Amino acid sequence: MSAEITMKQGLLINSNDLQNQKLELKPGINMDQLVGSPHLFARFLDTRDGFLVEPIGLLTMQPNGRITDYSHPNEGNWLPYEHGTVSSDKAFAFITAMNSWIPSSSWQQSLGDIPIGHFCNEQEGISKLCLIPHKIASKKTSIVYLVASCYNFFKDGRTIPKLLDQLFAEGIQPDRIKVVVNGCNANEDKDIDGISYAFSTHNAWEWSTLYEAPLRWNFDYGMLIHDTNRILPGFRRKVEEFNDHLKWDHLPATPNAACLIGLYSHHFLKRLNPWLKSIDGIDKRNGVIAEVAGELLLRAHTAIVMGDPDRGGGSRPAEWREVVDVYNTGSPRHRRVFGSISLHKFIHPGSQPTNPTSL
Repeated sequence: MSAEITMKQGLLINSNDLQNQKLELKPGINMDQLVGSPHLFARFLDTRDGFLVEPIGLLTMQPNGRITDYSHPNEGNWLPYEHGTVSSDKAFAFITAMNSWIPSSSWQQSLGDIPIGHFCNEQEGISKLCLIPHKIASKKTSIVYLVASCYNFFKDGRTIPKLLDQLFAEGIQPDRIKVVVNGCNANEDKDIDGISYAFSTHNAWEWSTLYEAPLRWNFDYGMLIHDTNRILPGFRRKVEEFNDHLKWDHLPATPNAACLIGLYSHHFLKRLNPWLKSIDGIDKRNGVIAEVAGELLLRAHTAIVMGDPDRGGGSRPAEWREVVDVYNTGSPRHRRVFGSISLHKFIHPGSQPTNPTSL
């Protein structure tokens, strides 16, 4: 099968990536497969090259019309939907808890085995929803932790040792930690205390880690973190308990893929490699512009935001917190909290004339 991208009923499908998953939008829903089984309830967003799933929470539709494991007035209960383009045994509607005559969404299509619905709200208009079978990644899935650093920070020695201690405390073994140091004078691989280091002449901030990772190591998914991150207890559990129903290209830690933090498939990074190679030498400002614009998220064919298991599986945005001189260098940084994965990042305030190459 060729690798062309085809359009099926308004949905972009990459036939090379998805040929084994047979994703095609079709009328009707397999209600026997849906009812009684837990599913991830989510927003379904069309993107430039595919789609993004943004989790809302986990729910189970019970045979008697009840909805369990989830509570919101928009989804008070469910019933067969009799007024669409398919028969009522292949469609349903969620009914609001405020008024038992008012549906909040109707569902009568499937993408593969994923039900697709349409939410209707007077303020928001019509938007897509989906229900994805609740399948957690197995322990056989190979996940590595990719630590992005640069030569100046690495030689300073203030960032990586603290972060490694926190990764070890989470039970992450050294052979699963991969450090990329960009901006070096030569390309070199080193093993330091059981951890693989890639010293790279590629000089594009955190982008260099995504460039080097698929060239240096084999894995299913790589979790990108920065040497300016701090992690709290529960980080590993939250990262590794992701929905694995589809083989996602990208699982960002926030809806807009803030700071590039998240999981990337090896296949996706290999596909991105020519573009990542081309941005060698990008300046910090343009590197941030491309990151905040969600450039990698928009290049993914299949993406799902990492949900927070402590909040019913729903996604969470990053939160800006106080300014603190965390490294005692005289350069205060904003603390930005990624609550869905118990990770904190310390960022230079962009409004201040700070040298981005120094702590």
